[in-house]
Amino acid sequence: MIARGADPPDASQSLGRRACRGIAASPGIGIGPAYLVDRRRIQVPHYAIERAAVRDEIGRFREALRATQEQLEAIKARLPHGEHRQILKAQQMMLRDPDLMHDVEGRIRDQLVNAEWAMIEVAGDVERTLREAADEQFRERSSDVAHLADQVLRNLLGAGDCRIDPPAGAIVIAYDLSPADTAELARADVGGIVTEVGGRTSHSAIMARSLEIPAVVGVEGLTKNVQTSDMVVVDGIHGCVVVRPDPVEVARWEEARRRYDAFEDRVQRDHALPATTLDGVHVTLRANAALDEEVASAVFHGAEGVGLYRTEYVFMNRKAPPSEEEHYRHAKAILRRLSPHPVTFRTFDLGADKVAGYVRDVHGGENPALGVRSLRLALREREMFIDQIKGLLRAALHGPLRIMLPFVSGREELEAALAVFEEAKARLAEDGMAHAVDVPVGIMIEIPAAALAADRLAPLVDFFSIGTNDLIQYTLAIDRENDDVGYLYEPLHPAVLQQLRIVRDAADRAGIPVSLCGEMAADPRYTWVLVGLGLRELSMHPSAIPVVKNIVRQSSFDEMKALAEQVVAASSGREAEALVREVVAPRFREHLEHGGADGLDSAFESALDADAGPGTKT
Repeated sequence: MIARGADPPDASQSLGRRACRGIAASPGIGIGPAYLVDRRRIQVPHYAIERAAVRDEIGRFREALRATQEQLEAIKARLPHGEHRQILKAQQMMLRDPDLMHDVEGRIRDQLVNAEWAMIEVAGDVERTLREAADEQFRERSSDVAHLADQVLRNLLGAGDCRIDPPAGAIVIAYDLSPADTAELARADVGGIVTEVGGRTSHSAIMARSLEIPAVVGVEGLTKNVQTSDMVVVDGIHGCVVVRPDPVEVARWEEARRRYDAFEDRVQRDHALPATTLDGVHVTLRANAALDEEVASAVFHGAEGVGLYRTEYVFMNRKAPPSEEEHYRHAKAILRRLSPHPVTFRTFDLGADKVAGYVRDVHGGENPALGVRSLRLALREREMFIDQIKGLLRAALHGPLRIMLPFVSGREELEAALAVFEEAKARLAEDGMAHAVDVPVGIMIEIPAAALAADRLAPLVDFFSIGTNDLIQYTLAIDRENDDVGYLYEPLHPAVLQQLRIVRDAADRAGIPVSLCGEMAADPRYTWVLVGLGLRELSMHPSAIPVVKNIVRQSSFDEMKALAEQVVAASSGREAEALVREVVAPRFREHLEHGGADGLDSAFESALDADAGPGTKT
């Protein structure tokens, strides 16, 4: 399963001089010879053209776009349906962007420069804008622009398509790979992928997960220390790469791979079965999603719908907010792909680190996380908010849709938001536009004030969803991104657990469902505690679902409840963690190890601790 990204304290020492760390991007273990991919940028000519040559130069540019479209289409046609095809389709849409064509052709016409130079200048502007975005997903989209620009330039220069052709079982190592590169690897049957740049939300990482190729990204300097045919081990579970292991190490890694594959087969076999305890208590497991590509992953891993669809990404990387019609079409498409399961669309959570350039004055002062963001921003940008609600209400005619409001702090704010719903319905009725009337509306409980006032909020809504990422952060006064205070991040802190119980009790009294959609839901260490506290719906990243489901199906609710009562009675978060480890770890050691929650298992430790052989420090 997908690793959580945290390095076990003892693992970094055991890696020693033969291995390096990156970001676990796609789970699994790959062992094979290295295949280096050289994707250096090509030299771009820069020269002036005559006014009479503008038409021909624009024609050259359009012909290069057409050739690039055809090359992507040829790759897409060789692939099965899935996320990888959707990513290539998104790249084709980028090529058809009228702003791109207008800006490149405008530079050719106004500056009298060659098409190659105009293309690279425009692409560079877009790349810089994306790289400066606060949100990681949009920073990583800058590489997509670079890859597309590179291929268009190759076609302009007559270099054509630059395909890679690794042998079966090879470990592909590159500074970066384009989505088209990664898609080609589906046919090559490679053993793993390692790149120097990228993150878990980069398209290469998403496609590697979709194609089930072990991958580690963000391994700096690797290409300088590896040669083609060097033996390489890729641990996509814990984000580890070992270069030139000796035969004893290889044997240990092969045994670790066999055990991981066997575990993966076991838990995935249950993906279509219900998450029901041994004593008959059903737990609904749903997926979190931010990208369309993740919807297919949710279906594959057995999600019972989407418990959190982050709509803010529909608003970003564009010059104007999406229209009502765009919201309608987007939500309708998602509902159809998840049918018959429900999808919970969270209204836009812009602000703080998620910025849309067309939204004014959203800096939020010295602490933007506590400024004008989320629902506060939506209430200020009322027309933008109404358009989204109208589109979602129309889409709700096509499937079970729920709407969730983020970052609610109190009753007055919630009442103001609900008034927007009434206005949206009135406008739709006035326009004679068909829409659903009784769409469930809920709120995210992610601010301590909302958790403590949950009994006042519950009568106004149809459901609660607890967002533990922010709730823990604000309760313990720590920045999740600040490593200096990372040791204070305690999901089982008594204050956090007390708020979970308060919210659950308020929901029970009001007769409304309550779910949990933070990272806690995906962590197999906490499954017993959350279910034992009475939470019957958990929403997580799709790849975590099979492990959590397998734990639920092997457990009884009574034992979960007993542990939860002990944990709640603990005097500190550290004591609570020790209780969980004592009870859960012996029973579900494999789930914690392969889920990335509990460090390396004994096979990994022995493989990495062995200090024989030459090895290479990268």
